[in-house]
Amino acid sequence: MRPIQAREHRTLTKARVSQIRLAAVRSLSRLLAVAGLALALLGGVLPTAGGAQTQTVAAAEKPLDLPPPIRTDSPRDTIETFLRITDKMETAILAYLRQPSYALVAEISLMSNQLNMLMDLDNVPAATRRETGIQTFEYLMDVFGRIGAPDPEAFPDVDMIDDSGLDNFRIPETPLRIVRMTEGDREGEFLFSDSVVTVAPRLYAAVRHLPLQSRLGIESWSSFGPQLAGPLIPGWVVQSIPSSMTKTWLDTPAWKVLLLMLALVATLTALWVLRRLLGWIKPAGRISELLLKTLPPIALIYATVSLLPFFSGQVNPSGRFATVFDTVLVVATFAASAALFWLLVRAFAEWIIRSPNIPEESLDANLLRLAAGTFGLIGVLVILAIGGQEVGLPVLSMIAGLGIGGLAVALAVRPTFENLIGGVILYVDRPVRVGDFCSVGNQMGTVEAIGIRSTRLRAVDRTMISIPNAQFADMQIVNWAQCDRMLINEKIGIRYDTTSDQLRYLLAQLRRMLHAHPRIDKDTVRVRFTGFGDSALNVDVRVYAETREWNDFFAIREDIFLRIFDLVHEAGTDLAFPSQTLYMARDGGRDLDRSESAENAVKRWRGAKQLPFPRLSRSEIERLDGTLDYPPYGSPDAGGDDETVEPGAEPLSAPPEAEDSPTGDNDEQERKV
Repeated sequence: MRPIQAREHRTLTKARVSQIRLAAVRSLSRLLAVAGLALALLGGVLPTAGGAQTQTVAAAEKPLDLPPPIRTDSPRDTIETFLRITDKMETAILAYLRQPSYALVAEISLMSNQLNMLMDLDNVPAATRRETGIQTFEYLMDVFGRIGAPDPEAFPDVDMIDDSGLDNFRIPETPLRIVRMTEGDREGEFLFSDSVVTVAPRLYAAVRHLPLQSRLGIESWSSFGPQLAGPLIPGWVVQSIPSSMTKTWLDTPAWKVLLLMLALVATLTALWVLRRLLGWIKPAGRISELLLKTLPPIALIYATVSLLPFFSGQVNPSGRFATVFDTVLVVATFAASAALFWLLVRAFAEWIIRSPNIPEESLDANLLRLAAGTFGLIGVLVILAIGGQEVGLPVLSMIAGLGIGGLAVALAVRPTFENLIGGVILYVDRPVRVGDFCSVGNQMGTVEAIGIRSTRLRAVDRTMISIPNAQFADMQIVNWAQCDRMLINEKIGIRYDTTSDQLRYLLAQLRRMLHAHPRIDKDTVRVRFTGFGDSALNVDVRVYAETREWNDFFAIREDIFLRIFDLVHEAGTDLAFPSQTLYMARDGGRDLDRSESAENAVKRWRGAKQLPFPRLSRSEIERLDGTLDYPPYGSPDAGGDDETVEPGAEPLSAPPEAEDSPTGDNDEQERKV
């Protein structure tokens, strides 16, 4: 018997904790209801009830008379608990009809929750579970009030259950069954089976012709319950309602349906007025705009969680209309919660962007918005999924079905994902930033925005170029904004009748001018005679202007070109242009002496077997090595060290790093290794 007693004690303790929780929830609901009523009365939304209200509030201050805890250890315990609670509920309703009070409403509501706990309602949507349970036990009270309450002694107790091992028991003379729960939080308890929701109405329809045994003198619990109203609606008001308005519509009297519909319309009208008022306010920034947009969802949540449930508790709808009304409130609550979560996440992202002064249209800002949008979307989907589960939608089945549909969607939005990944690559690699002037392919312009899908350039002709991020990340990008200096590279054509010394003079003066210019990098000056063109002697000028601004660069280059023009004329020559010059003169022929000398030299080479074709001999190469003077005679660098590296040199690669070695032996050891 000890295991049975321990189990019974555990069940009693569990039930007692459940009752205390229900009482706490009810007390909290009562406080919220009183607060909502006070706000409504201050705003003139609900009519006052005069002295009756004072009496009601005073009654609400009385301590709640908690009923005994439920027991479901055996079918007998379940039936005894059901009969005890229904009898106590009948007494409480009788007292409520004599003198309405919040304490009696809370006590009746608590007993309704206890009766719901005696039934297996797991297959009923959570949003309508309570109303469905209330309607079901009303049918059960109608049935047992007509055919007689079942005798608890006819049901097995805990000891008999252990001996028989049965888990399913039928209530005599009814198709109703009490079964043992085999899974979930209430595993091992005996409850009315889940079929009671559909069986109880049919059973009542079969016995409704029989008289109901009740101290209230009513004809039916299922028809009496919908006519009850809350304490704020006086009994004389309910009794004065025309009979045409007491007819039920979706199991609820018409006057209650009308009141609740008016309450919904009033709520929607108030929300519409609030949105119009907010539309007149000009926000100072994105954060203010988003925070203003959160006010309607907050107001809707307050209405669906506090005001409308309080009003519904006073009107007391029932049956199918109550189910629809509760579902509407749940849907509105979760929809408003999803919208509120979305706006708050976006506002938080904007606050992060604003706090370190990240540029509004930069890639960092857009990626923060993307992360916030992704997180917000996930949160919205989770909230809506929970809401769908509450109203009975097969969310898990829908998610499983999305696995196949998700593949088709992924294929359809593949370009969008490519652009998204391209945006992430641009964020990681950072080839450009907002405000940079760059060349992309054959396009040039200033980066105005780097978005999630595309990057926008403002072209030189002021047109807007939009390039998808996937293409932008794969193209060759020249970022002019990253230039530390700007290149001036120009080829000058000098007339062919210019003498070599004139050309030397011009080259020297060009170099002096560039070294003297305050906006030219001295280490990059390069002026060289580069070749013989078709109609000119080519001189290449390549220097770097110390600027990073286009207008300044063009001004510096213009000044350089004008000075070059002056120096060319100073050298006594001129700029060449594509032309052909026809010389009218008598041909003087070849220089016979020099021609004979050259031919004799070749004959000597041939006779001595020293003809340098196809190449010079090795001995002659060694003899000629370094015999010319370079730099030429007269130059400041003439006769210097050939390996000396001048300042401003431009090597093709960085010099190799010197190896730190104290002795040559270590170097030799490293080479051996």
